Amino acid sequence: MTSFQVIEKGVKIFYVTLRNQRGQAAIFVALMFNVLFVFFAMAINIALVVHDKINLQNSADMAAYYAAMKQAELMNVIAHENYMIRQSYKLLSWRYRVLGTMGLYRGAPHPVWTGDAAESVYAPAVRPSLCVTYKPTWTEVPEGENLCNTENLVIPALPEVKVIAGFLGLNAGIAALSRQLRAQFDIQCSKHGAYNWWFGMSILHAFRLDQRNRKQIIYGLAQTLSADKNDFLDLDGNSVLEGARETFRKNLTYANLQSFENGGGEFELLNALGGINPQQWLPEIKIIPTIIYTDTLEGASCAASPQPLQNLPQRADSRNLLLQAFPQGLQAGNLVQWRQDSFLADSDFQFSIGVEKNPWYMPYVGIKVKTTPRQIFFPFGNGIEMVARAFAKPFGGRIGPWYSSRWDKGSPTSTGTPTDALMAPRMAAGGLMNSGDDPRRLPNYSRFPGDTLGLSSKLALNGVTGMAQMGIKFDYYKNIKEDMTSSSPNDIMAWDGAGQAPDIRSAEMAALAPDLFDITYYSIEPNFSKNYLPRLIANRTALRIPSDTPIRSDLGSNGQSVPTYSVQEQMAAVKQKGNQRSEAFYFVRDRAHLLTSWLPAPGAFNYDVTQALQNFGKCGLPDDGMKFTNPGSCVAAGGRTGYSVKLVGRDALLSNQHKIGGPPASADAILNPPPAQDGW
Repeated sequence: MTSFQVIEKGVKIFYVTLRNQRGQAAIFVALMFNVLFVFFAMAINIALVVHDKINLQNSADMAAYYAAMKQAELMNVIAHENYMIRQSYKLLSWRYRVLGTMGLYRGAPHPVWTGDAAESVYAPAVRPSLCVTYKPTWTEVPEGENLCNTENLVIPALPEVKVIAGFLGLNAGIAALSRQLRAQFDIQCSKHGAYNWWFGMSILHAFRLDQRNRKQIIYGLAQTLSADKNDFLDLDGNSVLEGARETFRKNLTYANLQSFENGGGEFELLNALGGINPQQWLPEIKIIPTIIYTDTLEGASCAASPQPLQNLPQRADSRNLLLQAFPQGLQAGNLVQWRQDSFLADSDFQFSIGVEKNPWYMPYVGIKVKTTPRQIFFPFGNGIEMVARAFAKPFGGRIGPWYSSRWDKGSPTSTGTPTDALMAPRMAAGGLMNSGDDPRRLPNYSRFPGDTLGLSSKLALNGVTGMAQMGIKFDYYKNIKEDMTSSSPNDIMAWDGAGQAPDIRSAEMAALAPDLFDITYYSIEPNFSKNYLPRLIANRTALRIPSDTPIRSDLGSNGQSVPTYSVQEQMAAVKQKGNQRSEAFYFVRDRAHLLTSWLPAPGAFNYDVTQALQNFGKCGLPDDGMKFTNPGSCVAAGGRTGYSVKLVGRDALLSNQHKIGGPPASADAILNPPPAQDGW
């Protein structure tokens, strides 16, 4: 208790006693609490705003990553189908240069007969004339035939290339050309030219059909990617826009989600390839391969007369044999119409070695989102508008090599030195870019980067073991050039027609299996038949694949007998047979060596290639025996195949310092940057 008096001029005015002071500070505390609460609410609101903003950006990043992943999947399928065209061309080259020259016993015997495995040139294979009517390889040829035994030194000039309309490939299908071959070859001089032309044209047309089929799938998927600027369909036929939106929605905070679902949000997708003609960002590499075959001159001498396939056999009996139906003839009338060495304008029957990716059209996906969340201490009025952008892109994969070494911005195709020095010269709109008599038109290919010999090497010609003891029948090749339809997917590899694989099929598998050039320039999916093929088949219509186009497995599949096959099965079959010569250093013998795409370095998610080499081309845990397969067939401790995905900044996409055209192309901006308008 406290007492005090008030005294003025010596006079006591009053006396006051305060008995209790409790509660005096309450008023001040109450006043201060309001101020503190406001500051507290502001701090909480600011924290929640920052949290929602970070969440919005993270959610947009995840949506962009999701969409780019779907883009990468489609590009992985394109890359693998492109590699299948490469394999098909390798098969054509091997049949022409190995099977077509193995009859050489005299003068300069073929390396198969001498056992020569030197990495040096075999002169008769530089510009060979195909001749398959020889013993002992072709079992139907009678003893004593010797037309193929001596090198034909006088090789004619290659025919000129003419540009004609593509009507052959637009409306006319190829009927079944042969159902059976005569059991007895009964070779005569007049029939040499017919059989050599028939085999040469069969293997060439088989390549034409196979590359056409693969291109139809490639461009169906490319059109899917380019159909819409604001959406595209994934490999399962689903809208990527819807999938990205759902990914975004499921990662939002409560406030962002409420705003987004109650009309206060926006979501947009930018497909960087949308609206671009696939032929601009994925131009075709058109070529005109041709084959020289051994015909016989008119008259009694039966002398060899090498001719390009564009010329039918000179002898009337040989031409009649080609045109007559079985069993008297070879029933090749429909095959004859394809002999003209012409550029089939605007036709997918036109020969090509696949497609090349224009680097100046960059595949990427953008996501732009907006929400207006209202925080818990801001119950009235409008929320705070938040906007986020995110960009992600596929990277680290390879659709295939450029035909040439550089690509200047604005150029429709690559230019410069050919990547594969042995590949057929590229076609231009008006014909060949090089001389019409260019020997590269005779099918050949590089086995490794920098290879200048290809299948003119003694080692390459003798790289598949067991050929000296091989027995082949013409009957094995009767169906390789039949038309491909969705109800009858054709197999272009040798087959005996009775559900059995002859030895020559295993030899062909060994010849076309991956090599060092392949793994350098292509993204190869080891188990395509499990990881991608079923999804392609199930969603063919949505993916713009023509209804009459068969969606086939890798080379090695055969209708009902072997419905699916993959590259890793090719390699496993070759390894089991042991029919790749050990000296042939260019063959890739371990499927893990296909895992040559980008992978993160150990211990850190970066792009350090040096560190990443610790797992490059390796696999610590394959998916063998697992319930679910994995792209690349490797689950852990190993490399990757195909395209990966990474986030990328808008400034990088707008930069004019992209060095992507190869030396000496100058740095420049990409052709499809984010649009300047609409907040992108």
